[in-house]
Amino acid sequence: MVDISSLLVGQATDLAEMNGLRAYDAVQLAAALQVQNERQAFGMSALILVSVDLALNAAAAADGLTVEDPNTH
Repeated sequence: MVDISSLLVGQATDLAEMNGLRAYDAVQLAAALQVQNERQAFGMSALILVSVDLALNAAAAADGLTVEDPNTH
């Protein structure tokens, strides 16, 4: 679980503006990026974002996340 903090909402706002994302998609991406950073800090494997939303997937990939779209299988 990820707490929705003012910092996370601020990052989501930036992501929404930069990538043309809807609000909840931007919050989801900001949370995923936060988890990814925490995983890297602990030497864990990379996070994989699973989504069928093409705009969210493109933004996530641009920010360095591995993306898996179930519709491509």
